[in-house]
Amino acid sequence: MFETQTDVKLHDTDAAGILFFANHFRIAHTAYEAFMKSIGCGLDHIIKKSNYLLLIAHAEADYNRGLYLGDEFTISLKAEIGETSFVLSHFFKDAHANLAAKLRTVHVSVDKKTGQKIPLPEKVRQGLLSIS
Repeated sequence: MFETQTDVKLHDTDAAGILFFANHFRIAHTAYEAFMKSIGCGLDHIIKKSNYLLLIAHAEADYNRGLYLGDEFTISLKAEIGETSFVLSHFFKDAHANLAAKLRTVHVSVDKKTGQKIPLPEKVRQGLLSIS
């Protein structure tokens, strides 16, 4: 599993000082970007220099408990890999390892020129295997 740690920032909270539900997705995407960079598949390279894109086709979330301003938490990523797509589960756990939220994003590999689904690039597939 890939893990990264952060804390709840003021700009991420709602009026009650709780991590705003939509900001979970922004934080999850930041963790995804860090993971992709760690496996040598930085999104900047994919967007600027590759012949494919990894588009998000679906996103969902379940919220179990609030994370409050200043709370430290861990985001863990786990992958399920298909032929042309993969599912990333993002587990938000508080400092006591309690599950605060679980997000799932479905990513589809498409040809940059045609927009048609294509098999996952081998380097991406191999990187995802490290967290499957």
